[in-house]
Amino acid sequence: MNKIGSFAKKFLDERELSLANHLTELLEDNKWDSGSFIRSIIPIYWEKIEQRYRTIEPDPIYRPLYYVHSYGGLANFENNTRIFIINICGHLEGCLVYLTPFPPKYRGPLGPFGKLVGKLRNQKVLSDDLANKLWRFNDSFNIPSKHFNAQFRSRSRLDERTFSIYEAALAFVMMRKLSIQLFRLLKGRGVNISAQWPEFNEDWLTIWPMT
Repeated sequence: MNKIGSFAKKFLDERELSLANHLTELLEDNKWDSGSFIRSIIPIYWEKIEQRYRTIEPDPIYRPLYYVHSYGGLANFENNTRIFIINICGHLEGCLVYLTPFPPKYRGPLGPFGKLVGKLRNQKVLSDDLANKLWRFNDSFNIPSKHFNAQFRSRSRLDERTFSIYEAALAFVMMRKLSIQLFRLLKGRGVNISAQWPEFNEDWLTIWPMT
C-alpha cells in the first residue's frame, strides 16, 4: 500500500472509503454522470446576480469548487487527475488563508501550504491533530501535484499519470472531511460561510444516472 492509501485508511471511515470507491467507478466510465454526482456532494458555489451566475464569497474558498466540479465531469478523467487535485488543494488553501487575520479578497498566490498550517497551529487556530492531517494531505497530494519531481522515478513511462483515478477520488473525499472541520473553525471566527457541506447521503453509495 502506498502512502496515499495508508493515509486514507487511517483518516477515512468505512462509509467514506466506500464513497471513494464508488466515485472511482463513475470517473472511470464515461457513461456515468460523474459531474452531477460531484455536484451533489460539494457546497453550492454560485449565486445568480442580474441573470448571471457568479461565485459566492469568499471567492478563494468557493471558486476552486467550480473547477473541482468541472474537471470531475469531463470525459476521459484519467487525463485530468492532476488539475482536479490542484483545485481540491486550492479549496483547502482558501479555507486556511481565511483563518488568518487579514485574508485577501481575491484568489492569488498564497505561499507554502505547509508553512500556513504551521503558523495557524502555532497561533492555536488549528489543533495539533487537524494540523497533522493537513500536513499529511499536503505531502500526499499538494506537493506532488504542483512539483513534478516530487514523485520522480527514473525512466518513467511517458503516459504514466501523476495520480490514479482512485487517488483523485480519495483526495476528493479527504478534502470533504478536512473542509467540514475548517468550515466549522471559519464560522466560529465570524467568516460568512453561507453554503455548507451537505450531510453524508447514503444515496451517494449507489449507482448514479448515465450521461
